[in-house]
Amino acid sequence: MAARTWKVESDGSTGVGQIVSRGHTRPLTEISFVQDPDTRNTLLVSSAHDKLPTIRNGETGDWIGHFEGHKGAVWSCKVDSATRTLAATASGDFSAKLWCSTTGKELYEFKHKHVVKTIEFSHDTKQIATGCQDGLMRIYDTCTPEKEPIELKVNTDADNGSYPSTPVKLLWVGENEPNSIIIGKRNGHVEKWDLRQSTDKAAASMSASLCNDKSIAICDIENNSNHNQLTVAIDKKIIFLNTNDLSIKKEYDMPKGMSFANEGGVSLHPDGSKFIAGGSDLWLREFDCNNGEVLRTFKGHHGPIRCVRYHPSGNMGASGSEDATIRLWTLKD
Repeated sequence: MAARTWKVESDGSTGVGQIVSRGHTRPLTEISFVQDPDTRNTLLVSSAHDKLPTIRNGETGDWIGHFEGHKGAVWSCKVDSATRTLAATASGDFSAKLWCSTTGKELYEFKHKHVVKTIEFSHDTKQIATGCQDGLMRIYDTCTPEKEPIELKVNTDADNGSYPSTPVKLLWVGENEPNSIIIGKRNGHVEKWDLRQSTDKAAASMSASLCNDKSIAICDIENNSNHNQLTVAIDKKIIFLNTNDLSIKKEYDMPKGMSFANEGGVSLHPDGSKFIAGGSDLWLREFDCNNGEVLRTFKGHHGPIRCVRYHPSGNMGASGSEDATIRLWTLKD
């Protein structure tokens, strides 16, 4: 597919260059970077309400291709970090799909019983985990996708009332804990699950409640294995958790007018010194991790920010908005 070069602008208020990608037509839901460990080249992966998850060049924002086949909003799209040859998507059409990331060909459809909100590859790419609004987490084999999945009930009977604890975000912990998954829930809880337990005995090995109001969901979670830290966006706060035991390390209130009531995101800088966050207002902000002070403000979006991520180099950040654009920001000091 032919590449497209996106408009490059300069934000007069900050002096920061930005690449504006207009490939989507509806609000963004998720973005992520995937880096090739040998070449250091990156892909920028995005999903949106327009049903067309997309891959771009992570340095330039140039369009590479998209995956066509979903009939509902796509809530999550991931490319496997081990080979970068597979992609997986989670959709509101009650399905998840496995794709060839180089050709865009659909490889398999995993049917679900409700909206699939989140999807993630294991570190070795041999498995995919999905989080569904029917209260189940499902684990599939990528080599034998037709095989029946492992189903784990993560929405307990006690939570089936006004504030269901269905999964909205999940991620594999990583190489050091290949059998552990972190789940962010609609009731403001973060849980850690050990997949070595048998299906009938599986339960969260530990849990942290991050909000007294159970109607407020976890909005975003990012895992940084180098710093053994989870970065969580919820309500009007950013909270840092220890990955091992889910204890709270730090938490910071966001500036007035900025919240994560619907969608929004947070990302920790690779060196752990700062983080970026965006939510209900139109501005992306960079904060100091030591004291929570705003270091810089980036203006340009015309709708609330729904997802953010640092580039693996730390010299760039990406934000996806309700205005259907992705902006790549130069963040060099």
